[in-house]
Amino acid sequence: MGASWAVVATVDEPAPLVAAFVAHHLNEGAREVHLFLDKPDPDTVALIRGMKGCKLTRCNKDHWAAHNNGTRPYLHTRRQILNANLAYAACRADWLVHCDADEFIRDGRAMAAELAETPAERDHLRLRVSERVMPAGVGQKGIFDGIFRQPIVEEPRRLDAIYHPVEGYLDRGLTGHPNGKGVVRAGRGYRLNIHQPQGEVPSWPILSTRLLHFDGLTPFHYMLKLLRRAHEKPLPGPPRHRSGRMAQLTAMKEHVGDPAFFTGLTEALKTLRAEQVAALRALDLLDEVPFQPNLGGLALDLGVAGFDAILRARQAEFLASIGFEG
Repeated sequence: MGASWAVVATVDEPAPLVAAFVAHHLNEGAREVHLFLDKPDPDTVALIRGMKGCKLTRCNKDHWAAHNNGTRPYLHTRRQILNANLAYAACRADWLVHCDADEFIRDGRAMAAELAETPAERDHLRLRVSERVMPAGVGQKGIFDGIFRQPIVEEPRRLDAIYHPVEGYLDRGLTGHPNGKGVVRAGRGYRLNIHQPQGEVPSWPILSTRLLHFDGLTPFHYMLKLLRRAHEKPLPGPPRHRSGRMAQLTAMKEHVGDPAFFTGLTEALKTLRAEQVAALRALDLLDEVPFQPNLGGLALDLGVAGFDAILRARQAEFLASIGFEG
């Protein structure tokens, strides 16, 4: 019998994605999914209603009055951290994973078995990340289509050779984070950050499975994500993102009126040409096993067209305000 585990996420995504996220992790063995709705979303509530094990919190005025002196933090990462720590304090499972709605643990049962074998003195394990990409020339029909590349860690000099001329937009060969997410033993009094517990807490990699990161469920979703981040108000302090992500944000903001630029850059960053596929295979950095979330019979529209239509309706005011065309 494996160890018990739970997931916490603060979400503001189309309802079918959120429902898939919750259903997948519950069906993969999560004891709890602590779901914090960042904004009112009756469609999500309707889809997840009745999912046993889903602990739903609406992040409304009452929530922030109870937990942050009535103030909703401006940065979404700050809201995520506050909510993750609320879940950690309430967690009844042995371990807690803090992730996003675009991140899916491929094999929850394999992870549970590995967690059960973890020595008692180890409180922090790490789910290594694999990032979804599409082979060039293959049309995407469903939001979970594609293959998965892994970070280039051991041979960073290969980065330029494989990804030129867009290597400057990447972090170890990924558009998103290359470090994965922490799996933290509950009940030990830690404070959680986005990727790991606060402080110098040693970590060990989980070997039996990976965290699949869909950094942009569709090309439009990826562009929208960057545009929203790029138009956050500037705050004092160092940049909130690493250099590769900052380059993506800057490019998207500077070319907001040029849909052809968006399309070209997104294709260069989110698809792999045949020679790139071969190079990553040679380095054993490519997972070509298809993934579909474990929905347990739940019927959802996970097609690209429907997903993008929801995004356009949800973000119509924002897109108009920045003069987006496309």
